[in-house]
Amino acid sequence: MLKELIAKLAKSMAEKALNRDANSTTCLAFYQPKTPVGLNQFKKNK
Repeated sequence: MLKELIAKLAKSMAEKALNRDANSTTCLAFYQPKTPVGLNQFKKNK
């Protein structure tokens, strides 16, 4: 009984962690904001 409960909890936690990581990775891949013009002075290559 306890072993089954722990297995279900571990599975649920792993799925939630994977879902969260996949969402943040996808967000970074598609949403690339433009840098503010004021930061151009700090670029190494001009």
